[in-house]
Formats: sequence, structure tokens, C-alpha cells
Amino acid sequence: MKNKYLIIQIDIGVGTQWGNDQTINPIREICLPSVKEYCSKFNYDYLLIKDSTYDKLYGSYDFLETKRKHFSFERYFHFINDYDFTIYLDNDIFVYPDSEELPKIYGLMNVREPEGNSSKIFREVNNLDQNVGYFNSGVTMCDKKTAKILSNYMINRLDNRNRAKGKNSDNMLLNEFIIENRNIFTELGNEWNYMPFLTNSQKNKSPNFFHFVGIHGKNLINKLQKNRISILDFLKELKK
Repeated sequence: MKNKYLIIQIDIGVGTQWGNDQTINPIREICLPSVKEYCSKFNYDYLLIKDSTYDKLYGSYDFLETKRKHFSFERYFHFINDYDFTIYLDNDIFVYPDSEELPKIYGLMNVREPEGNSSKIFREVNNLDQNVGYFNSGVTMCDKKTAKILSNYMINRLDNRNRAKGKNSDNMLLNEFIIENRNIFTELGNEWNYMPFLTNSQKNKSPNFFHFVGIHGKNLINKLQKNRISILDFLKELKK
């Protein structure tokens, strides 16, 4: 029997934890459709979450730093399912039309973030060696068993208000899970979560997923639109 894949994205309320209409519109008009087309091409199932389970079950947004940061946590309510593999993508990710099929997925898989302030804070508060990576949660791939473990872990921390050390974010929470479960974690190449405008990023001429990550992504999208540069043309040029 063929394996079943589910790709999850979130578009609740304003749709993202950063940005304004100038950034949100391209996400909805360019990024989300690119993921849907990718799913159609390879026969992956697609789920766009628009209603907040967190809001229905917990009401107050007092676990993470801001209300908007809770939207990305929403994924974990949907990780326990009947699919062989569950993949979460931030909604500010563009999937190139010529992207490869998903890699073989074992346990939990994420891409290492370029070295920066978050990785420094993570290592300091957890007393880790300098060679320990800090991974971006914007592209998360896991098999069925691991998806259940990860979901239970995150919801248990929410129930017990066990917040992350350092920055109170979903990304920091995931990295704490990784250091506690290194035996089921595998690092992905940055072609699966390409963040070239972040300081110390490794260049890649053949990315599959391009991530307009965080405040840097917001500024880039706004700058392109201000200068009337096509976002699609910009993305195509990166692969030349």
C-alpha cells in the first residue's frame, strides 16, 4: 500500500504571526497556492487550518509570548492522524514548481537555522556546546509515530504551562524537544527550508522550499512590493 502524506499549513485570523496586509496578501496569493500545487503534483493531502482548536480548548493566549505566536502552535493539535507522514510548513514558504518529491522521512526532520541570536540564546540557557544546532520549525517533517510523540509532548507542556527557556516561542520549544529526543532526529539540507537573507546562511542554487522567515521575510516582501519588483520574478532569479 502506498504511503499517505499530509501537508499542514495555518491561516487563522490575520494568517501569520508577523506582518500587515502588504505582507499577508502575497502569502495568500503566491505562497499558499504554491504549496497546494506541490501537493497536487505529488498526490499529497493538504490541510489548511483556519479555525483555532487552541482558542476553543484554552481560550486565553497566555502560553507563548504573544497571541499571534500561538497560531503556529496550532499544528500540534493535528499531528495525531491516520497519515504515515505529517509535514508542517509555515504559510510564508514558497514551493518552487520544479521541487523534488519529499525526502524519505525518519523520526523528526528539520533544517538548521543560520547562526544568529536565537541559536546563541538557545545554547546559553541550555548549557550546550557550540556545535549543537538550532533548528527552524517552519518546515517540520515526521513519521506517524514521531508525530504522535511530538504532539503529546507539546500539548503536555501547554497543559502544564511549561514554557521554553530563553525566547518564549514555538521554535524554542521544538529545539528543546530535539535535544531531549536526539535519537529520533535527523537534520535536513537547507534546500528544504531555504532562508538566504539571514546572516550566515549557506547559499543554495537548487532550493525546493523558500522561506520568507520572520521580520527579515516581512521586510523583503515589503521592499519588493515598494520597488514594484515581482515576487515570483525575484524567486526565479535566485535559482539562476
